[in-house]
Amino acid sequence: MKFIIRLLLIAIFSYLLSLVMPWWILILVAGILSFILPGGNFNAILSGLLGGGLLWMVMAWKVDVETNSIMSTKIIQLFPIDDVNMIIIATGVLGGIAGALGAFTGNSFRQIFIKKKEKSFYS
Repeated sequence: MKFIIRLLLIAIFSYLLSLVMPWWILILVAGILSFILPGGNFNAILSGLLGGGLLWMVMAWKVDVETNSIMSTKIIQLFPIDDVNMIIIATGVLGGIAGALGAFTGNSFRQIFIKKKEKSFYS
């Protein structure tokens, strides 16, 4: 349940803040939310990956539809890619990597402050 909540909060806050802030706000949002909402490393990384990746993919698709693929066809001329959908997927992958790194950093920073239990000689 925390995974889904963290994923949705990363996507929602990143979208809202990206309207007035630069692209790297996704990294900060994923890091702060992973610091606030506890979870395992894999759980945090996956929520940041999916939250950021899906958000950026949807936003790239939205821009592509609104501009009738004008911007995408100009980007295709710069890179050796033949399909507009590959540009959208690549954008999602980059957003996912950014979100995953931010979430991992926030979760790791939280683990610095958690006191670990010492192992007993008898356990």
